[in-house]
Amino acid sequence: MPTWREIAAEFLGTMVFLGLVLSALVVAFAAGSPVVTAIPSADLRRLLTGALVGCVIAGIVYSPVGRISGGHINPAVTLAFLRLGKITWRGAAGYIAAQVAGATLGAVVVFLAWGRHATSIDLGVTKPGVGGTWAAVAVEAAMTFLLVTLILNFVDRPLLMPFTGAAVGLLVLWLVFAGAPVSGTSLNPARSLGPALVSRIWPHLWIYLIAPPVGALAAAVLYRRKRHTVACAKLMHDDTHACHFLDCHYTRAEHRTPTQ
Repeated sequence: MPTWREIAAEFLGTMVFLGLVLSALVVAFAAGSPVVTAIPSADLRRLLTGALVGCVIAGIVYSPVGRISGGHINPAVTLAFLRLGKITWRGAAGYIAAQVAGATLGAVVVFLAWGRHATSIDLGVTKPGVGGTWAAVAVEAAMTFLLVTLILNFVDRPLLMPFTGAAVGLLVLWLVFAGAPVSGTSLNPARSLGPALVSRIWPHLWIYLIAPPVGALAAAVLYRRKRHTVACAKLMHDDTHACHFLDCHYTRAEHRTPTQ
């Protein structure tokens, strides 16, 4: 089971993720931002924002923080690994609590740092767009299904595992560009919950608390039927940081945490 060291790293990783992603949204879309004047095309700014978000995710996965915790920074990802038997209920609860706390603190930092510029975009709160509520539900579930499916296929293969962070970053770039007009591209309950709590704007929050976990669990169930489980619950496993996830196949047998 993950220790307090892993949980603290997950908290820090999620806080940094929210801080950088929300700041990018402020710079790219806030009223009065020089970037809006310099790049009038909202589509191009969305593409650049997606690229930055992808780079942030990849950077966290490959950083010491991500290598310690596994770099989930997303309750939906943690729930998928829980369904695949790689983490205990208690460990998953600790990770999800850390993710929510980190996301909330990250949103607070952005609110304090950017002030009215942040509030001009509602602190980056995710909302339905084209197609309305049910289109957003469907798109969030489908996109998270794709994201988690990619993660599981990469972490389960030794040759692909080192490239998981880069692959996730590239996929998220495309999902932000394609999905943001419909759903805001959350993919992550913590990413939506943190700004909603700080801004007190939450009429559509239920979409982002339900749809991404549904998509993630669907991906895990399908993968479980095909391969039973995955090698490890870390997006980037290396031998310099102990892995406390259950039955990590990248850890020598005598040092593995047994399944429970």
